[in-house]
Amino acid sequence: MAEKEEIVTKEENKAAEQPTVEKKKGNKTIMMMGIVVLISVGCAFVFVSKVYPSLTGNVASDALVPENPENEAAVETAEVQTVKQPETKKEPASSSKKKEEKGKEGKEGANKEESMIVPVETLIVNLSGSNGRRYLKAKINLEAKDGDVKKVIEAKSIQIKDRLISIISSKTLEDIDGLEAQENLRKEIKDAVDVVLKVEGVLQVYFTEFVVQ
Repeated sequence: MAEKEEIVTKEENKAAEQPTVEKKKGNKTIMMMGIVVLISVGCAFVFVSKVYPSLTGNVASDALVPENPENEAAVETAEVQTVKQPETKKEPASSSKKKEEKGKEGKEGANKEESMIVPVETLIVNLSGSNGRRYLKAKINLEAKDGDVKKVIEAKSIQIKDRLISIISSKTLEDIDGLEAQENLRKEIKDAVDVVLKVEGVLQVYFTEFVVQ
């Protein structure tokens, strides 16, 4: 009987211990789940605070509205100036060089146009058939075709002057009287100078003084 009672007591003790063990296991499981939940919530909070700082209140200090109205006006002015400042476009070096070259070419072209007129020394020549009583005083200018022709005209100025004296001295008063006569004289002088130059380099002949006395 004593043995039976001991067996019954052991079984009762085991039965009493089993709920305690199960309770401990349940408590451990709940604690683990709680820890996991806390870690998850903490990670989520850190992620949200970095990605969306406005949701957690971590807004940058410079984004706050300044309390001082003067500072606020200064900030707004700086922002407006930053927006309105035009972007300066840098021109490539090649384009600036081209502009400089064009400017130089334009100046050289203008100088060439101005310097193509070659003046001849003033001529005073007795007219034919006047027995030395009538003479022509003329200032003649030759328009050269280009710079090379100008140089040739200047180099052969003596030959050209001699040729012009011969032409004018052969003219009578009637030969040079009137616009048509003067136009014919211009053409004759042009042809004579071209012969001396051995090239058609004279574009026009101008009289800056034409006096008969």
